[in-house]
Amino acid sequence: MHTDSPSPDRPNSRLAGDLAFAAAAAVACYAASCLFVAPGASAVTFGLQWQEMSKAPLELPGQFPHRILAPVLAHCVGMGGDHFVLFTRGLAVLLLGTVCFFGRRRGASALDALLITLAVALTAPIQMYKQHWVGFVDPLCYTLFFCSWLAARRPVLFWGLFLANLFTHELAAFLLPWLWHLRRQVNGSSRADVLGAGLALGIYGAFYLAVKALAPAQKYNADYFFSNPMFPGGTFVIVTLAITHLVVAFGPILAVLAWQQHTRNQDPGRRQLWLVLAGIAAIFCIAWDWARHSNLIVLPLVGASLSFLAAGHRAVYVGLVAAGAALMVWVPPWSSGWPISSMASAVVLGDTKAAVLNPATREPMGGALRDVLTAWVPAVAPLLSGILVLLAAIWVLGFVLARRLPPRSPNRAPGSASALVENVD
Repeated sequence: MHTDSPSPDRPNSRLAGDLAFAAAAAVACYAASCLFVAPGASAVTFGLQWQEMSKAPLELPGQFPHRILAPVLAHCVGMGGDHFVLFTRGLAVLLLGTVCFFGRRRGASALDALLITLAVALTAPIQMYKQHWVGFVDPLCYTLFFCSWLAARRPVLFWGLFLANLFTHELAAFLLPWLWHLRRQVNGSSRADVLGAGLALGIYGAFYLAVKALAPAQKYNADYFFSNPMFPGGTFVIVTLAITHLVVAFGPILAVLAWQQHTRNQDPGRRQLWLVLAGIAAIFCIAWDWARHSNLIVLPLVGASLSFLAAGHRAVYVGLVAAGAALMVWVPPWSSGWPISSMASAVVLGDTKAAVLNPATREPMGGALRDVLTAWVPAVAPLLSGILVLLAAIWVLGFVLARRLPPRSPNRAPGSASALVENVD
């Protein structure tokens, strides 16, 4: 039996204090985020389906009854049906608490963990689900990924959390290479991981096939996605829209990722960005949800933030968070004025044939790559060019920070934030 503490950075004796601090920080940061985006009161689109599922989840209602974990949890705690939106707000607070707890267990100071939690609270993983996608349960997915990261030294718990994440949303399977990487970083047993991942996928696969046989209303299954392909034209559009979403919904804080890629100390966490991006890109070969699924960038972003703050760059980090908050005040998030509202409008996508109806299924699918490049790209070029300039500016900022900020001190106490050199990945 594995007897290591949950993290090599913090002793178990501080576990209760870390949990209490994380809970208080989560509530405070969520309240602060509400000053910028007020939470909506009614579920929308897919949120309505999760809400309906939460009334009697084992009856397998709706178009995606296999995404069952959140409705089951809501039902079990008495927050199904009319109380489901409140439950999803609780999921947002849970995510923030997990981020803060993750930071503390990884050796970050209380202030640094609070700053990272606030950065997440002011960006898309929290703000988007207050108005644009009320009732969606994606924050639970992100929470489980952070829990898996913390449990990387415990293979049974690690792969059990992966299975729970599959029951939340099957997209968890696309981040399997990232999860495998986490286990390699702690010298996990490859045999245990093959067994653990195989069992998780096998159990979920059996559940999925049973649901498919028993739930006639199910729509969003593998058959749907493979019958309405995105690749390559649709994937090009979705990736472009995802880049736009990341720039406008995360803003200056993305410079921390660029800093991590260019810092001279060879931060061991830099590979995580590319593994998560590869998983996101794979999702976009079959799914349209460019904004929701690109929010998975929060995983490497939190890791990079921990390294950035461990290097002693707290004042700069505060400036990046403040700049993002100021931009949010200047241009309200997810308003009609946001560039993605025009670039992804049904009229633009339809007129340029970037999205077309599948003649067999009458469902949207990706258009021909030639139409995308010759019609959609020119149509969105004025907005897209500005987004790419902003992205380049953010990346250059990160590069400059990596070259100009003084290197971290090699003489930090074990368990301090600087221990992330060894442990953040």
